[in-house]
Amino acid sequence: MTVKLMVFLKRKQGLSPEEFRDRYENGHSRIGMRMLGHLWKEYRRNYLLPANSFAKAEGAPLSADEAETEAPYDVVTEFVFADRADLEEQNRIATLPENKKILSEDEETLFDREQCYAMLCEVLEEDLDAARAAGMLAGAR
Repeated sequence: MTVKLMVFLKRKQGLSPEEFRDRYENGHSRIGMRMLGHLWKEYRRNYLLPANSFAKAEGAPLSADEAETEAPYDVVTEFVFADRADLEEQNRIATLPENKKILSEDEETLFDREQCYAMLCEVLEEDLDAARAAGMLAGAR
């Protein structure tokens, strides 16, 4: 059974969103790919744009002008593993002293590490094609 790890990352104070993205895409993510990428079935980075809270907003902002605040994180990174053994192997490799040093030193220049979190997810998916065919969706054709 596949395992999904979601990592919520906040850039280090003083880095612009553009600088952060450039350094993450061309630096940290490449280190991770070389060191750990053989264990991943999927790997994606979701860069967050300005946000609206559910309490105050009238839907998702369509532009930065419509947003009320910055998102609490800069990027949400997704890793999908074939199974828990591959995740455990990633943890083992990442915590080898030489690898931990490389990762930690790069993270210190890029992330507000106290504000970054990694968590496993239970993924539930809907079969939207079947729901459409059954007329379960508003506006279903």
